[in-house]
Amino acid sequence: MTVLGPIDPDRLGFTLPHEHVMVDFGGAATAGPHRYDRDEVVRTMEPHLRAAMDAGVRSFVDCSPMFLARDPVVLRELALRTGMHIVTNTGQYKEPYLPDETFALLAEELADQWIAEWHDGIDGTDVRPGFIKTAVEPEPLAPVQQKVIAAATLTSRATGMTIGTHTCRGVPALQVLRLLDRYGVAPRKWIFIHAHQESDIGLLELVARSGCWIELDGIGPATDAATLSTLLQLLDAGFESQILLSHDAGWYSVGEPGGGSVTPYTDLPQRFIPLMREFGVSNASIFAMTVTNPARAFRIDPA
Repeated sequence: MTVLGPIDPDRLGFTLPHEHVMVDFGGAATAGPHRYDRDEVVRTMEPHLRAAMDAGVRSFVDCSPMFLARDPVVLRELALRTGMHIVTNTGQYKEPYLPDETFALLAEELADQWIAEWHDGIDGTDVRPGFIKTAVEPEPLAPVQQKVIAAATLTSRATGMTIGTHTCRGVPALQVLRLLDRYGVAPRKWIFIHAHQESDIGLLELVARSGCWIELDGIGPATDAATLSTLLQLLDAGFESQILLSHDAGWYSVGEPGGGSVTPYTDLPQRFIPLMREFGVSNASIFAMTVTNPARAFRIDPA
């Protein structure tokens, strides 16, 4: 499900599964379009999306959730201008970017709100989410995080959308997997976001054996050695069909003059893929991780 409507997963092509057009770290109490100029955001970010397309990227998953500058109007305009397939999300992040309401509502009530966005569109638009974005701390899950994950499972079961969770470490990943099991959601419907931050490869492989998606999404010059080492070990262990690659880059920073400094979305296609080839990763494996796997990960299953 893109911001311009549903498409066949085979049309996604080379996909960046974890990026950001815009982020606002001001907090849930102040977040909203009153804090930025939509036209300026579009003007600032359009060249970066076009540069990614020139490098071969065809689809872009925007992972800014509600209360962190998720803006369906901006994303739709960028999709119309560039031709990029853009996917946005429903769901919520973690403290301190949760509204007070989230602490008071039941998981079922949160899920009802997110399911309504799937059926009716986001913020009064006809833009529908394509996945469910959540987040936990890299430590045992707090009660509110357990509630958000529970709401995400209910939403996934009702809509067929995949859940992606900012997780970072293996221990909370195992906790999330236990919650998924409790609520009847298969691991293949869950993305372990920022998995490259788990340095214990044995623990990372333990999580991967569940069948979930392992997203190495910190690709950039400063992280090459660590990311490549983790990637090669996961490939050697047979997890090629579960790996997603991205930058977690961008973005227009709300509150900074002109949106601040934007990191390009081109490092993976222009520099990291040639590096993978140097270390013996085949073109078939690269195609699987950048085209086939994202199409499977973000497919909407019949609810």
